[in-house]
Amino acid sequence: MDVWIDLTNSPHIHYFSQLIDKFNREGIEYYITARKFQSLEDLIDIYGYDYISVGNHADSLEEKLINSSKRVIELTKIAKKLDPKIAIAKHSVELPRVAFGMNIHSIFVLDNEHASAQNRLTVPLVNDIICPEGTKLVLNGSSFGKYIDSFEGTCEVSNVNSRLNSSFSIDESIKEKLNIDESLPITIMRPRPNSSYCNGKKDIIPMIIDKLKSQMDCNIVAFPRDEDQREKYVSMGVIVPKTIDAISLLYYSDAMIGAGGTMNREAAVLGVPTISCYPEKLLGVDNYLIEKERMIHTRDLDEIVNHVMDNIGKRNNGITLEDPTELMFEKVVGSLS
Repeated sequence: MDVWIDLTNSPHIHYFSQLIDKFNREGIEYYITARKFQSLEDLIDIYGYDYISVGNHADSLEEKLINSSKRVIELTKIAKKLDPKIAIAKHSVELPRVAFGMNIHSIFVLDNEHASAQNRLTVPLVNDIICPEGTKLVLNGSSFGKYIDSFEGTCEVSNVNSRLNSSFSIDESIKEKLNIDESLPITIMRPRPNSSYCNGKKDIIPMIIDKLKSQMDCNIVAFPRDEDQREKYVSMGVIVPKTIDAISLLYYSDAMIGAGGTMNREAAVLGVPTISCYPEKLLGVDNYLIEKERMIHTRDLDEIVNHVMDNIGKRNNGITLEDPTELMFEKVVGSLS
């Protein structure tokens, strides 16, 4: 095989799909491995790609270590059998370890400089790093002694373009599927990640829901991260989808409020008025989008609601953001030659 691609999070399939399609057109042989996590495998099936399911997500530190160790073993067996020349992933913990041990040239996409545990386990082992310019600016002076290729955009540009430029197109019936009142605007909400770097932070989405509902009429669609949040949001009378095509919904939305990262940035790339209420220090990519006036950051309830009311439905597509797909393809081809 020429290339091994490892997917470990649901947005990764959107991010890499254009690269995979380019491999198909150019006759570059590849194989995909994927971890069982959220809707990742369902999304891969929708795109129609073949893949090898390897490993599971875990919540506790002990389970994470055990599952990751098991996954390294299984991926090593697969790599030995299929013998890839190049390995590429975005924040996969296991691919760099296997590629380093098997002497496979590795390309690593990094856009979260605050994921210190994952970065310490991965970045020292990889051959090439690709990151958005906003991340590179933060890493300058502490760039792990490696050359970094960067691009003027965010990884979510590729996520969005994967839908705008592929056969898996935007779902025009998404509002009907959710029984959304088309006479009212749509506001999307997403709580903070259930990750080690956000543990202990309060979910402020219920307070935002209450405040916004008291000020205006709109469809509110909330994407919980666990069952407790789901039950809470349902009890508040908002729309709570199960597995759903979130990019299509963002495409038709009028405002985005999120304490996470990926959906905020996807909304911002689409030009949707976006408010980050992320509870920790912002990533370089978020500050980049704020500087480009695609996003604001605040955890003040009044500021959040007032910004929605003043900007709902006002799209901002005044600047062009770079898609990293071509850069990744050039790095792969250059490493193969």
